[in-house]
Amino acid sequence: MSDNPPASERYRVFTPEFDTAAPDPLDPAKRYHTGVFIQTDPDIFEGDLFHVTGDIIAAKGMYFDVKESYTPGASAHFHRTTEIGWIYKVDFPRIRGILEALPTPTKQQGIDFWSHDPSKRNKITWTKENGELYGPGEQRRPIIKCNEWTHQIAIPKLRQEGILHS
Repeated sequence: MSDNPPASERYRVFTPEFDTAAPDPLDPAKRYHTGVFIQTDPDIFEGDLFHVTGDIIAAKGMYFDVKESYTPGASAHFHRTTEIGWIYKVDFPRIRGILEALPTPTKQQGIDFWSHDPSKRNKITWTKENGELYGPGEQRRPIIKCNEWTHQIAIPKLRQEGILHS
């Protein structure tokens, strides 16, 4: 196959960003929800959004989801989109299985019900995957949310598999 196939043989790939409904009180930096969007209809900017959703305070963390026949710009929370490459149309059916098999963000936060310090009790706090609180001076693992899943896990995997092209 050629390095630059005609548009009729490929789909464009984007990372749309959406304003989050509830900002994370422990991670105050502005974040937008994101995923991998495959544009299957160029006339109306419609396609499938592959992303992880849910919450890192939930016992099972976030989960993989696909929004089919989706139009990012129709969302009231739409912020912007960035084109990241293209795929061959024949590879499109492989994407769901590849991304669904990737690890999803685990539980990373919890509510401190047990603190002896009343000012900390019932506050959201960083936790280990099993829900245990970190001990004094214990190093916390890096945050993994939809942004990290998309940019550090999903996109590199699609490139590694030879599906996503620049």
